[in-house]
Amino acid sequence: MTDDSRTAPAPVAPPAPATMAPPEPTVQDPTTDPEAGTSAPAQLPPDDPTVPSPRGRLLPAARPPEQFVAVRRWVLAGAAELRALRGELREQLAAATSDGTRTLGDIEEKVVLVASELATNALAHGEPPTQVRLWQHGHDFLLDVTDSDLTHHPHLAEGRGPGEGGFGLQIARRLSLDVGWYTESGLKHVWATFSGPRRR
Repeated sequence: MTDDSRTAPAPVAPPAPATMAPPEPTVQDPTTDPEAGTSAPAQLPPDDPTVPSPRGRLLPAARPPEQFVAVRRWVLAGAAELRALRGELREQLAAATSDGTRTLGDIEEKVVLVASELATNALAHGEPPTQVRLWQHGHDFLLDVTDSDLTHHPHLAEGRGPGEGGFGLQIARRLSLDVGWYTESGLKHVWATFSGPRRR
């Protein structure tokens, strides 16, 4: 009998079971979700006028009252014509009280200041032509300023320091009864209404 000098290999312990990592969560693309439908395009939400943007808060879109009658129109080519606009606007407002039954009080200065602010905005940020229209109904007045830039909507300046500018619409809101804007026939309209003093 022959001795076998070879040593049998030591038993090897079985490997520890591998720890399985939890599966990565799957993010479902809503455009490919079978339950959502594959044809639904991704859409951005519409502008929320209550959410501030770097430019400020969007001025709510609205049309002015319809009872006003057109009185006069000015077409402005540049800021140099603003002084003439203010003077002629004062004359036109004075003519509205020429019957002697009433006076405008501080309404005249409010209308002139707001017209200047809105026209300045249109000249600086809009596209020509810039037009200013004065409308009247009894004791009340409507200012309507138009330009042809339909891509930039009016925003109310917020969070700006004194001297930084951009407060024209804020001034208009403080001095007028109502302010709004709309687009029609290739023009953007920004308007403001004023109520003159009633005869007692």
